[in-house]
Amino acid sequence: MSVQNGVVLISGWSTASSVWDTVLAPLGDIPVVRVDWWDGLLDPEQALRQAAATVNARANNPIGTPVILVGWSLGGQIALSAADMAPELVQNLILVSTPVRLLADETGVGTDPAALRAMRQGLRRNTDLILKNFWAEATAGDRTGFDISEVFDAIIADVDSKTLDKGLAALGDTDLRSRLPHIQPPAIVLQGDDDRIIGPQAAQQLHDGLPHANAMVINGASHALPLTHPNVITEVLQAVLASQTGDGEAAL
Repeated sequence: MSVQNGVVLISGWSTASSVWDTVLAPLGDIPVVRVDWWDGLLDPEQALRQAAATVNARANNPIGTPVILVGWSLGGQIALSAADMAPELVQNLILVSTPVRLLADETGVGTDPAALRAMRQGLRRNTDLILKNFWAEATAGDRTGFDISEVFDAIIADVDSKTLDKGLAALGDTDLRSRLPHIQPPAIVLQGDDDRIIGPQAAQQLHDGLPHANAMVINGASHALPLTHPNVITEVLQAVLASQTGDGEAAL
């Protein structure tokens, strides 16, 4: 029996699942489940198991069929944790603008912890301002002319400041460097060359740390790849899907 691997997508901090709409539109009726980052944050393994069960039921696949797991930013960290905990459920990883560790490490590379603390404190005073400042920075490196104000209301998750703060706390606490060698599913890493949120070193860290990873750095792109370069993610997904059915080769 032919199996069409399902796709599970995990959104990035502050975004709703609608952020994947433009990525998925050209893919037709492939089986897809979207996981909101706040749900994945609670229990990455359980979120993956539930999503895999749902997508396999939609595709009429055998129970336990592995999925193509896609995560963006914080969603990418959640995807990595889930793949580490339940590798048998992951056929391929696609990691979009994903930090191995957000905060500056012992070499000084990364985000200043003071900046993250200020962001968390600001959420309590003026959540809208913090979100707008974050997205201005997240799209600042983009050179396509993308205007975040045109889609801002549509992509922002309807969650309270406490939930947003939990996401920032997770970003501050997460350090996946020691776990990367244990994450076996093949991965494709996508990152903009002017990503001002996680820095240009993130894709290289994933490429070097994961046992089976290829990295694609996109020129003229920022942190917000699902919004500014959805066609690139779509093409990678199409190539991975085709490679599973024998109709094509993997993207990288």
